Amino acid sequence: MTVMKVLLIVIAVILILLMCPLKVFLDYDGDLKLNLGYLFLKFQLVPPKPKKKKKKKPEEKKEKEKKPEEEKKEEKKPGTFQRLMNKHGIDGLIEILKEVVSIVVDFLRDFAKHLYVTRCNIRICIVGNDAADTAIKYGYVCSAVYPLISVLEQNSVLKKHYTDISAGFLAEKTAAEMEMTFKIRPLFLLRAVFRAAFRGIKVLVKL
Repeated sequence: MTVMKVLLIVIAVILILLMCPLKVFLDYDGDLKLNLGYLFLKFQLVPPKPKKKKKKKPEEKKEKEKKPEEEKKEEKKPGTFQRLMNKHGIDGLIEILKEVVSIVVDFLRDFAKHLYVTRCNIRICIVGNDAADTAIKYGYVCSAVYPLISVLEQNSVLKKHYTDISAGFLAEKTAAEMEMTFKIRPLFLLRAVFRAAFRGIKVLVKL
């Protein structure tokens, strides 16, 4: 009986923890920032927190002093968005975006009724090779993003939200910004995560 009581207590505690809301803070302005909040804890997932640097030996310091130009080059690395743009091009990024949105839309349908969005701001400026190409790409992005917003509006509690997708006929390059904060109970989240994970692996391989 004692073992059974302990087991029931453990199960009850796990269920209580799974019902406590998980807060997700997602920001993108060229680089992705992802933070999680649970109870009184907060975790920074992306970018990972820098590790404490070890004290460098005098020999290592001398070697670095000899190569200041190489260090400067390393510091000026392109952002995440620019690296993906260089690798896949705007057409490739749009196709990947459509795949990601498809996964997210299906993912949201599984638990949208339990989702509480307190902030959702999306700003995208699309720039193509010429005016016609810009208009086509603008249509692709709209067809990918607005269904996602529609799912949130129809199925979840969506408080403050703002979406601005524009065709940048006079802009120099494509730019995107996103701010999103939402709450979800882990119990409902886990069920949807396992279903979306298998599809998401394919997109990660492409990236």
